Amino acid sequence: MNSDPTLEMILAVIALVAVVAVGAVLVWNHMRVRRLSRQVERLRSDRQALVDRVDQLKTQVDEHAEDGSSGHEVALVINPVKNNADEVRKQVVAATRDMGMGDVLILETTEDDPGTQMAADAKAAGVKTVIAAGGDGTVRTVAEQLVGSDIRLGIVPMGTGNLLARNLKLPIDDVDACITAALNGSTKKIDTLDVRLEDEDGERHRHTALVIGGVGLDAEVMGDTREDLKAKAGWIAYGEAGLRHLPGDRQDATISLDGGSPRRYKIRSVLVANCGSLQGGLELLPDAKLDDGLLDVMVLSPRHVFDWARIAAKTMVGHRVKIPVMETLQGTRVQIRFEKPIVSQLDGDSTGKVTGIDARLVEDSLTVMLPR
Repeated sequence: MNSDPTLEMILAVIALVAVVAVGAVLVWNHMRVRRLSRQVERLRSDRQALVDRVDQLKTQVDEHAEDGSSGHEVALVINPVKNNADEVRKQVVAATRDMGMGDVLILETTEDDPGTQMAADAKAAGVKTVIAAGGDGTVRTVAEQLVGSDIRLGIVPMGTGNLLARNLKLPIDDVDACITAALNGSTKKIDTLDVRLEDEDGERHRHTALVIGGVGLDAEVMGDTREDLKAKAGWIAYGEAGLRHLPGDRQDATISLDGGSPRRYKIRSVLVANCGSLQGGLELLPDAKLDDGLLDVMVLSPRHVFDWARIAAKTMVGHRVKIPVMETLQGTRVQIRFEKPIVSQLDGDSTGKVTGIDARLVEDSLTVMLPR
């Protein structure tokens, strides 16, 4: 049978169109691939240029750090709710400029963060000195980020207790003198306490303490001192809270010093201290020093109000005669277990209920600034 020439022509045209279409698609894809390849090459080139620029900037930062020309030499971590916060801020800014230290990196604490992130930001900025302006809580939180580093800690005491400043013999009533010491004073290495607290769920939380941590009565007092009374009467407000919490039951605890065998106690309060001076010139632990390489433990086990009277008399008079309801220990590590959860505090900050404490002394781990 003869084929239809018209049909053959139509089929040939269709085949030709198909070949042309396929060829066009292949050419278009080839051109697209080449265009994408050129884009990829440009991106690779841009990426390499960016990497080179980052390396260049890192080198410049390192060079600036080596020659001391970083953007900020001094950071101020300040509690803005303190009464004279604005004035302290202005005085620090003026003092750094007068001393040729440039602008201050100013970081304010918040209700949720008393200084942890602020101190970390200051550290990341490469400052040489961080001034903590606030109470013992602010100072402790800032110091926690600086332990083990070469960054110096200056202190402008603005709290009620100011216990670290008192134990360092800082002129706590002279803001100008404290700022001068923080910026241009002498340096001193002090010990710190590495404290691990175990809560009711068995979780362990790690903190740094500079002054005194404790459980029992002292933690109850710290957590229940009236803020309005503190504003009016200062540290005397702690005494009012102490009288309200004086009655209380003792509980069982075991204490192990430097890995030794645990000893059992009936305790009303246990203190783990890095130093021993309190407000009003009281020496709670006369042998506790900030640079002696030892931590001090005080175990209080009064049975009634008369035992508390003996403890108070011994503390106020400073007599070294031992009394059975007030025992002191020294070492480099103490482990304490409590039969029941008990309230705790570190440097005046409430740290909740705990079932155990593991505290270790870290010798010469923090550099503080003192008056020349």
